[in-house]
Amino acid sequence: MTASSSRTPGEPENLGSVAIVHDYLNQRGGAERVVLEMASIWPWAPIYTSLYRPASTFPEFRRLDIRTTFLNALPVDRGFRNLFPLYAPAFASLGPLDADVIVSSSSGWAHWIRSAARSLHVVYCHTPARWLYSGLHLGQSRRQRPLRPLIKPLRCADKIAARRADLYLTSSEHIRRRIREAYGLDAVAVPPPVDTARFTPRARGERLLVVSRLLAYKRVDLVVDAATQAGLPLDVVGAGPELESLRARAGPTVTFHGELPDDAVTELMEGCRAFVLPGAEDFGITPVEANAAGKPVVAFAGGGALETLEDGYSAAFFSRPTSEALLEAIARCDAIETAPERLALKAKRFSATAFRRRLSAVLSDARAARA
Repeated sequence: MTASSSRTPGEPENLGSVAIVHDYLNQRGGAERVVLEMASIWPWAPIYTSLYRPASTFPEFRRLDIRTTFLNALPVDRGFRNLFPLYAPAFASLGPLDADVIVSSSSGWAHWIRSAARSLHVVYCHTPARWLYSGLHLGQSRRQRPLRPLIKPLRCADKIAARRADLYLTSSEHIRRRIREAYGLDAVAVPPPVDTARFTPRARGERLLVVSRLLAYKRVDLVVDAATQAGLPLDVVGAGPELESLRARAGPTVTFHGELPDDAVTELMEGCRAFVLPGAEDFGITPVEANAAGKPVVAFAGGGALETLEDGYSAAFFSRPTSEALLEAIARCDAIETAPERLALKAKRFSATAFRRRLSAVLSDARAARA
């Protein structure tokens, strides 16, 4: 299949051969949705990744050309982070990739891929690795303490890998600043695609909604505690290591749904009272989806939410991570009078079409600069 025979509207033109690289395909998150959108732009492009677990990620990947490393043969899925010493050599074993354009979707490892000298290597960085550059350091737990001496050399090697790329892109100004701090590189902000067209804006319902991976830093515990304390109806969609702890602290008004297919999440979004984003997200696709469904958002005042939401119009922010602050924000959110259709219109700034248009302009300019 040639580029000219399958080009879709908004696709960058005259890029030649394209390869997509992603850390690992065993999750259902925003980063994987970005990769799927890239694959819809370049459907002939192979996707290189360390390991691929079809049952643990979006089913749309099954129809794509997925190419894995030797790590794919290891019997791991949810314990994939324990393989961290092997990811660098795994990605090195794939290269150098000889494509005209290589787009790496990275929050830890994909930017380590080696490219041919003629290739334009563009990294879409969701965030510099949290376990290297944030408070979630490798070696923090008792079991990992012997690994602490590896942090400094891994940071040095990671910075070298990052600086081999020709261009860095990222999702938000928030992460752009983090990239500058970690790597000394100036990235271009290209907000990720949000499938706003899948939602119909509707009037508010009765139940609060959280859709999140259940990890400690996501702070879903704040919402569960607040709903339990005030007797508020709450739906929690998602899975993760915090699930049992959250169940134990939840009252009878809190319902845990586990992971749900997109159509079920769409129904919950369209019927909820408000969406709650209790932690600071790098960008935050779900609150934009909530606006597309006509719902205001109760959001922690940090991260990408400050760039996508407007306090008093499309959201009610809270700045203290406490149940009391969250409950006060829920009350202010209930008072927001913005019509559902107005919220949906605001969300369209981050549609898949807008992503394609922005990505097209950036890559076309980068190719022209190398000509």
